[in-house]
Amino acid sequence: MENKKNLLKNLLGLFIGFLVVLFYLFGVDFYQDQSYTLETEEVEVQVERVIDGDTIQVRELQSDEVFNVRYLGIDTPELEGQDYESCFASQATERNEDLVLDKKVILEFDIDKYDRFGRTLAYVYTLDEFGEKQTFVNLELLQEGYARFYLDKQNTLYQDEFVQAVLTAQEDFLGIWGSCGEASFDVKCMIKGNIDRLGQKYYHLPGDKYYSSTKINPLKEDHWLCTIEEAEAKNFHRALQ
Repeated sequence: MENKKNLLKNLLGLFIGFLVVLFYLFGVDFYQDQSYTLETEEVEVQVERVIDGDTIQVRELQSDEVFNVRYLGIDTPELEGQDYESCFASQATERNEDLVLDKKVILEFDIDKYDRFGRTLAYVYTLDEFGEKQTFVNLELLQEGYARFYLDKQNTLYQDEFVQAVLTAQEDFLGIWGSCGEASFDVKCMIKGNIDRLGQKYYHLPGDKYYSSTKINPLKEDHWLCTIEEAEAKNFHRALQ
């Protein structure tokens, strides 16, 4: 009986040892695979054309492939559309050209690499004279008021920085926020678009009953709105006055 117990212990020890070896081998392979993945999260490209404030056409240096890149986490005005959609669009496009046109930039990827139009989604960085990251273009456009924050529930790597940047730009009425509003508010974007706990969308004008107490939280899909036309086009309804 004692010999059988010893034999079982020995077999168990060999089995555990075998499992440890397998785990070690697969663990090393897994680590190597993860390292490889991380190394491919960024790519250097040449900017061939600026399409608008948040979209560029680039050429990958190694493959010579040409493709369009949409900036993650931001949304600039459309070059064509309603007045509230196109206000400050040309300025945003020109600023984007100043930052990246004909330059080499780094693309950094998040969870989703492509949007439904087939465009590559990326965070974009200009390079300094040593080839190191210099200007974070997505963030720069938000900070200077050329773009709005775009709530992306999948790609959230720099979400906190983006939210803070756009709120600061709005408070200082930079770019869009100081040029595209109602004339009655001195052309400033001062309309608060708020979504309540039931999902109802309301907008508040300065002087309205709940204007001062209404807080704007972009992570809740609240918006600073520039005109009543924009508010109503986005399905916000006038709150109690």
